[in-house]
Amino acid sequence: MRTRYTPFRVAVFVGLVTAATSLLRAQEVFRSGVDLVSVTVTVADDKGRFISGLHREDFTVLDDGKPQEIVSFDARRVPVSLGILLDVSGSMSPDKLAAARAAINRFSYDLLDKDDELFLTTFAARSTLRQPWTKDRDTLGRALDRARSAAGTSIYDAVRSALPVAATGLHDKKALLIVSDGDDQNSRTPLKLLQEIIRSSEVLVYALGVEASDEHINAKNLRKITDSTGGRTEIVKGFLNLQSATAKLAEELNKQYLIAYAMPHAKDGATHSIKVQVRKRGVTVRSRAGYLAGAAPAGS
Repeated sequence: MRTRYTPFRVAVFVGLVTAATSLLRAQEVFRSGVDLVSVTVTVADDKGRFISGLHREDFTVLDDGKPQEIVSFDARRVPVSLGILLDVSGSMSPDKLAAARAAINRFSYDLLDKDDELFLTTFAARSTLRQPWTKDRDTLGRALDRARSAAGTSIYDAVRSALPVAATGLHDKKALLIVSDGDDQNSRTPLKLLQEIIRSSEVLVYALGVEASDEHINAKNLRKITDSTGGRTEIVKGFLNLQSATAKLAEELNKQYLIAYAMPHAKDGATHSIKVQVRKRGVTVRSRAGYLAGAAPAGS
């Protein structure tokens, strides 16, 4: 009997062949001893809706302005290793902490995939790793329940200490999420140094700055932390809106693209720019802005 190839079967077959070809090409580059530059890409339309369904040929990657061959491309939803940095400074009243716990629990239980792993760090003047990497949501929830308010706010120090932990994540896609209702007050790490450390990392950094009537969010400085990584800062009006903000973040993580190309430079310790373009009008493309070739590990 002759097999009938429906459009759906053809599409699945083409997708499998494309994925296999991409994997073989990436393995070939890896065996040659060439370092790969990995880039997570988010594409959204002019209304902020995330766009899925794009293909390798829709993307152009520029390294220092020069087009690069994409040796690995993945449009599927891939697992993420995500670190959560929760502000527990003195301004975090019991009601605020309860709302933050509820939003993070819903985010981890209902919106992320079961294969995603998480860690939890709380920070005030100092940061504390409350829960190392885990896929067990109940374990994470118990760590959240142990969070208590303390004095001071050291956002930059918390991000710096969390980057090396994020780098040890099991999955290729690695991210940090900062949840804070205030401005940095006590960090020993200058913002400029933190930006340099972030450039040596492949970690996406996101921030949800929760504006309350009694606190001020420095959105400009948060964006200086997040935007060059391919992440973003969202200002949330009150803790009751934190649930919808985490839902949007989960949707973004679900609809990103993973791209890799062979590093075209020697490990010279210099900064090199990355720009990703998409062959589609009216879209916004976010990815990390660059990397340090041969840089020291993040957080050094």
